[in-house]
Amino acid sequence: MPKIVDLRPKKELLNVKFEKYQFSTQIVPVTEEIKLSKKVTHLEPSPGQDSLLEARLFAFHNHLFQSPYDDSCWFFDEDENLWCLESPNTLHHVHSLPKSPTKSYNSTIAFASQWFIALSNGGGALHILMKNQDQQKVIPIEADSGVLLAARHVLNDNALVLVMVSTIEENSKKRSKIILLNYSVKSQENFSENSIELSRRQELMVNGAVDYVHIESSGDFIDVLSGDSVKFTVDSMTPIDDASSSDKSELKIPKYYWSQDADSLTVWLKIPERHKDARADVKVTATSLAVTVEDSVLMQGECQFRIDEGTATWSRDKDTFRMEVTKQEGGQMWSELIRGDTGGEHLPNEGLAAEIHSRLSHLCTDQPEGATAQPAIGFNAEQLEECDLEGDQSYLQRIDLQEHLTTHLAILGTNNRLLFTQTHRLCIRQDHDGCVWSLLEAPNDWNVQHESTFPGFGYVEASKSNKKFCISPQNGDYVAIVEHNRHAFIYEKPGLDAKVAKQKIVDLGAEALPIMGAVATDDHLILLTQDKLYKLKVN
Repeated sequence: MPKIVDLRPKKELLNVKFEKYQFSTQIVPVTEEIKLSKKVTHLEPSPGQDSLLEARLFAFHNHLFQSPYDDSCWFFDEDENLWCLESPNTLHHVHSLPKSPTKSYNSTIAFASQWFIALSNGGGALHILMKNQDQQKVIPIEADSGVLLAARHVLNDNALVLVMVSTIEENSKKRSKIILLNYSVKSQENFSENSIELSRRQELMVNGAVDYVHIESSGDFIDVLSGDSVKFTVDSMTPIDDASSSDKSELKIPKYYWSQDADSLTVWLKIPERHKDARADVKVTATSLAVTVEDSVLMQGECQFRIDEGTATWSRDKDTFRMEVTKQEGGQMWSELIRGDTGGEHLPNEGLAAEIHSRLSHLCTDQPEGATAQPAIGFNAEQLEECDLEGDQSYLQRIDLQEHLTTHLAILGTNNRLLFTQTHRLCIRQDHDGCVWSLLEAPNDWNVQHESTFPGFGYVEASKSNKKFCISPQNGDYVAIVEHNRHAFIYEKPGLDAKVAKQKIVDLGAEALPIMGAVATDDHLILLTQDKLYKLKVN
């Protein structure tokens, strides 16, 4: 069984004094506007790619890719020409991929190191670009159609590990397939087609979306954030043992439903038919809950937070068992009922949604400081309720590629949505805040550490009904929400005791074409439209 990792924010990194993001009249200047020789086009799903899984994969595709090793940005135009924007504001052509008549996905780029860059045209053509000082060589490789999510140059083994994702259909249901390709690099000095050889291929299946993949430095582990647990299906070197595979059934326990308001929790359990006449045995402590019927454990484990054991009540109506308990700390919102338990489903509370709306609607405002009215920009109440309180449970897993096992597991509740990602960081909604977590790897362990917080940003992000991209630079000084057309919103990270932080608005003008990609650096926000590249000075 995997080790359960508890994503509990550090209290010292939470700003309880924060009140709002205040609109600033400070202009975000465009320092560079480059006209493209060829337009950037977005591939839409084909008639057969009609699932919600594929709609997400296409809708939020970012056509602008940032190298984690410098501030360069890369993109493909409509003819699969690869362009690179480097400092100081020089745009030059790097390479061209073959155009595929059977292209299934948009073209993608993944940076394995400062020397190796993987390029995919989304239609089965995969090229490895090797840059060494002033030299540049490209090796074409046959590969699957898919989207590149990650790449890593493992120095100890001199190997390239690539991760691609695609969708497949099994039993009339669409699933995500993760493909891991491990290549041996024989020679970097005399880089040629014989220098790279496929040494291992692995495939993993997920019943849901794959939002993030990070390859650890050893190449033996990957960190995956997905809508479900992963299951190994193919390994070219080692046979798959279904018993040891990280299947969802290994992580699940008997199902239950639970709901909450500011002060209490309600739990519903179904009594198995074979125990319809048996008495339920209930044990409640300040830190745990347990319900058993004869030899069946319906629910058992440590609660996320403390409860008032003396006020617990329960009742039974035929095969339905209902329990109510009081939170010891009123107003504290829980992301899970039982720590590490993947079997429970959280039910939204409509009354709580109205209360959250009332308390937090001031966080995002388009009024200058000192103005009285504070309406939220792009606010849509129906959209907020859907985004804020409903969603699928997600799994952050550390996967051992050698043993085919999930070694560590963190469970994100339906309210803990992913806000944005970086190379080894994730920003996850925690109540109404956005908490940034770092993935810390060690030879025999793994840890997810709370690094910083954007107070109130979870609520702000959910209110943006026209949002396309949510991004942040490596230094984490700000977050940018980029819309489909024309606008972007920049939110600075306030200090720990600050009550107000700046919100700036970017307007490319009515003549600007749809935004295709976005990158945030420490000093600049770079936006890619169909025909132009804009570089804006943020700091």
